[in-house]
Amino acid sequence: MVYQQTVFEKISRLVSLFVLAPLLFALTLPVVVNIARKPDYGFKVHRLIVVSVDPHGPAAGSGLAPGDRLVALADRPLSRMHEYYAAKSGNYDLHPVAITLRTGDGQSRRVEIQPVRPSQTELIHSYSEWVVGLTFLFIGWWVLRCRPDPVARNFFSLCLIFAFFLVDIPDHGNLTYMLAKDSLRTLLQLLLPAFFLRFFLQFPSRHHAADSGHPSYRLLLVPGWILFLLIAGLDAAGLTTPGGTTETVLEIVSTIYSLGYFIAGLVIFGRRVLRRDRPLQRSKLRVVLLGLICGLLPFLAAMVIGNFLPGSPLPHWQYLSLSVLLVPISFGLAIMRYGALDKGFVVRISLVYGLVTLLVLLGYFLIVGLVGSTLAGFFDANTWPVLVLIAALSGLAILPLRNLVQVWIDNTFYPARRATRRAINNLAEDLTGLIEPDEVVQAIQDNLRTLYRPESFALFLPVASPDPGFQADLPSRGTDSHPESEALFLPASSGLAHLLDRLRRPVYREEIEDCLLVGDADSASLQLLTRLEIALIVPLITGDRLLGFMAFGAKQGGALYSQDDLANLRVLAVQAASLVESRQLYQASLGRKRLETELEVARDIQANLLPDGPLCADTFTISGRNEPCRMVGGDYFDYFTLESGDLYFAIADVSGKGIPAALMMTSVRVAFRQEAQAGVGPRVLIKRLNEVVTALGSQGHFICFFCGLWSPTTGLLRYCNAGMEPPVLFRRSRRYRQELRKGGPVLGVDATAHYREGTIGLAPGDRLFLYTDGLTEERNANDEFFEAPRLHNLVADHLTDAPNELLGKVFAQVNAFGGPERSDDRTAIILEIHNLQN
Repeated sequence: MVYQQTVFEKISRLVSLFVLAPLLFALTLPVVVNIARKPDYGFKVHRLIVVSVDPHGPAAGSGLAPGDRLVALADRPLSRMHEYYAAKSGNYDLHPVAITLRTGDGQSRRVEIQPVRPSQTELIHSYSEWVVGLTFLFIGWWVLRCRPDPVARNFFSLCLIFAFFLVDIPDHGNLTYMLAKDSLRTLLQLLLPAFFLRFFLQFPSRHHAADSGHPSYRLLLVPGWILFLLIAGLDAAGLTTPGGTTETVLEIVSTIYSLGYFIAGLVIFGRRVLRRDRPLQRSKLRVVLLGLICGLLPFLAAMVIGNFLPGSPLPHWQYLSLSVLLVPISFGLAIMRYGALDKGFVVRISLVYGLVTLLVLLGYFLIVGLVGSTLAGFFDANTWPVLVLIAALSGLAILPLRNLVQVWIDNTFYPARRATRRAINNLAEDLTGLIEPDEVVQAIQDNLRTLYRPESFALFLPVASPDPGFQADLPSRGTDSHPESEALFLPASSGLAHLLDRLRRPVYREEIEDCLLVGDADSASLQLLTRLEIALIVPLITGDRLLGFMAFGAKQGGALYSQDDLANLRVLAVQAASLVESRQLYQASLGRKRLETELEVARDIQANLLPDGPLCADTFTISGRNEPCRMVGGDYFDYFTLESGDLYFAIADVSGKGIPAALMMTSVRVAFRQEAQAGVGPRVLIKRLNEVVTALGSQGHFICFFCGLWSPTTGLLRYCNAGMEPPVLFRRSRRYRQELRKGGPVLGVDATAHYREGTIGLAPGDRLFLYTDGLTEERNANDEFFEAPRLHNLVADHLTDAPNELLGKVFAQVNAFGGPERSDDRTAIILEIHNLQN
């Protein structure tokens, strides 16, 4: 069940993402800029009472002592804390400050303090708090952006509150502003326990989403609001004084309320950690528990050292406070990652990013040190512009460096991971050589049982009669002489089928149960889960529909399916779905049309492998058309969107015609979809396709291929052209045309060929026209070619038409030019850019 947001929740989510979080970030910038300039007075105050004095600070030299009450600061009378902060604000020039105070014995006196710049320890502490607070804000924003459900909303609220306390917003001399800031701080302090408890009532599962609007969840906020209104009302009426009885009673009540909520949240968290019937949940909570321990213990140690051992000889103990970064990171990982957060995955990711961070910092400090000392020592130059440039270049190097580090760590510490991935790739390659659907299914079952050793496994494939749905044949349960098999059936209208069709990714049983129980699950879905004791389901998706799914039982030995298992199975499912579909289409066509020729059957199969219509979105429209010269052909085009929203498209021309070219085209389509769905860029994708085509060993056959990856967010098109007719870009704002040629040779000739990748920006109104040589090589009765210039002018004359209509006019003109007999396959694509995502 997908959580349905109310109108208020949608608006509040947008306000949180694009108003509150950016506003807090903007307000923190003046604070971090002035951290090094902030004056240090050498004492700390609570409710206008001096609670501590640095024995080596300026306050100690002026005679301040713990217990003194501040009466005035810089000749401004003080009765509330916000007046104290307003009087302190803005003194970055370190002017002496006059303080009037009342000592413990009731005497009044006036002292003058000369503030100093903060010490290195204070600077490290302040900068660390700012970095930690900004991390809380960013991770909370990222989670809320990716997930709209209550778990994400409460997590964002917690992160926003923590960020507000850690990064702070600047003080100002205006008393109204400081009163508003102090009131906001009080309100957030009182609401923090409620959001804490609400979060742990729902975390980590999404199945509480439907109950998020229940009054009990909203009532959790009521005590905090009542206390805030009571405190604000008493302050406004002048019924409270710093250190007075009323204020003390309110603090005690607030403390009891906060402790009660925090303890309740921790008890709920602890009970879920100890649950043994939900291993997926336990794996996530253990990661969170590890993050809490590793994040809070060093942070608390730093606080103890700073408060009780300020002169500690421990080197760089101040940096221990940065460990609290692990807290939001562990929670964000547990919220966003579906599947089990197994120990191996967490350790591997920690190794990768830890080593990347170490290398980046090492390289940065080495370069900064060398460049800085050279510029300063020899040229007497300002190093800041160069340092900023180096920092930017360091950011650009992170992604390729991460890939290199990840490969090295996998090769060195995780050889089994490489072996499993190699086995999956080998299985995918073996499947391409099988023709019969039963052979494909049997190969998948045998290999996956060997690789993952599940206690049960079933491959469900579509059946049309008597009712549409999915069916799997279980292994024999009889004797060798009288084998028996049992068929399991899941209706296409079942809740489980709809869930898999919507999620389109591997799903654990716990997540399935959560979603189905919330959505009033049908008996067929629950019976199937129970009958097979399913632990994991991997859907087979082809095009825009659910083709089937693989149901895995628990692993023998009790281990969970890891993140690597999910990644490998997802890659295999992409290729297996296409192969099973193509084989099933082939067999179904033969069964329905036994009297038809093999060309007619192949034509139907090929038609199902091409997009059946334009792909329209807010940012673009793309349309393609294919007309084979025979009943089947070797031309190919494809387009689809990735999970990120990016558009992948391709066009290809296989040498030759008829069935051999069509079969080659089918293999290329499967390989292209597999690599594209894995997020591979055009250059790497073309290189791998060249290796696949070359390995097929079809003598005399080669493939011209062009693929592009367009991002609607940046407007950038990345492309690679392997011997294809260069696509033509028609700019809306310019008259000239641009051809996209960058790439390399055709596929299938040289497995070691090198390819280049091109990048170009597409703006709203631009159109990209891709075509095969069947259009330009069409001949008329006078043996004249249609030729590329004529084709380009024809497209330019109809740029205002919709892409599909424009293709119709192009093909009509070419047909009229050459007559009814086609000499070659004809294929074309038009991509029209509407706008870019904000």
